[in-house]
Amino acid sequence: MVNKTELFFSLIRFSISADAPLPEGIGKDDWLDLYELAKRHALLGVLYRGIERLPHEVQPARDVAVPWFMASERIVGMNRKANVNAARQTERFAKDGMRCCVLKGQGNCTYYPDAFMRTPGDIDAWIEGDDRGIIGYIRRIMPTAVAYYHHIDAPAFGGTPVEVHYRPSFQFNFIHNRRLQKWFRECAPEQFGNIVELADGAGRIAMPTLRFNRVFQMSHIANHVLHEGIGLRQLLDYYFLLKQGFTDEDRSEYRGLMRRFGMYKMSGAVMYVLREVFGMPDEWLIVEPHERCGRMLLEEIMKAGNFGHYDERIGERDRQSKLRMNILRLKRDVRMMSYFPSECLSEPFFRLYHFFWRRRVG
Repeated sequence: MVNKTELFFSLIRFSISADAPLPEGIGKDDWLDLYELAKRHALLGVLYRGIERLPHEVQPARDVAVPWFMASERIVGMNRKANVNAARQTERFAKDGMRCCVLKGQGNCTYYPDAFMRTPGDIDAWIEGDDRGIIGYIRRIMPTAVAYYHHIDAPAFGGTPVEVHYRPSFQFNFIHNRRLQKWFRECAPEQFGNIVELADGAGRIAMPTLRFNRVFQMSHIANHVLHEGIGLRQLLDYYFLLKQGFTDEDRSEYRGLMRRFGMYKMSGAVMYVLREVFGMPDEWLIVEPHERCGRMLLEEIMKAGNFGHYDERIGERDRQSKLRMNILRLKRDVRMMSYFPSECLSEPFFRLYHFFWRRRVG
């Protein structure tokens, strides 16, 4: 019997690469399981592009193909809407005298072979300025907005959820985080000036450069791995980011920055997943794969799904008390301690610091 996970990976590889071989061994009874796996990892739109290329006799039956097609069409519509909203939100900030850079999301769509195959999420708007000033600006619009260390929830724009960032991301280790924030500040002017056109004439946004994105998105992945979980969608974003290309000098600088920011092992774990799941050739792996950490990361990804929403060890997050969530985070720290000791040891102390930081900003 063919392993369903391996079938899933082979279908992913076929869907994202014209050079990947045709998936073998997918039977009629496998398609519902593959649909559920794609849903768990927010890859329905990506895999539907592969299904369209399959020989007719291998494609799923109507009872699976129709809902999959409808989900793919919804993703296309969501992307069109999110593109327009991201561009208009950028214009709105500009009218208020603030430069904005859109992190991840619709910027990442520009890396994909089809800009509408990626499942969109929030608009993550990084605004130029200090945290207090930006928090004050958002609370004049939405007084009840909740502020966190790196972002504040903002009013939805055109039906698309919005997070406003004053820091792109962060690390739990205080030394690594101080270095990372300094690097973000040094790189910021170039990011706010990196203007791109979105698909279908939806508008223009600023998005991070490739150099910045390689570091920022690894920090974002690391933060979610250690905090709540990560899915294959975010790893696929990184796959297409690296496929944009980098030089030997870029590789050397990146490795130095990963060591300086305490993310070298995490980066190696991600490279392992990119190779094993997406078939990334060795020449596109920007650091050496770390097999031990990578196996653990892949196991966590498959257990927890997109952002850990399917993690049975946690249950329904909205129904958990703050005390239980803190206990579960401590258990997660212990579970990952042998893989990423610096971040796991720092996480409880950062959480305490975050508590007082939130009291300070109100």
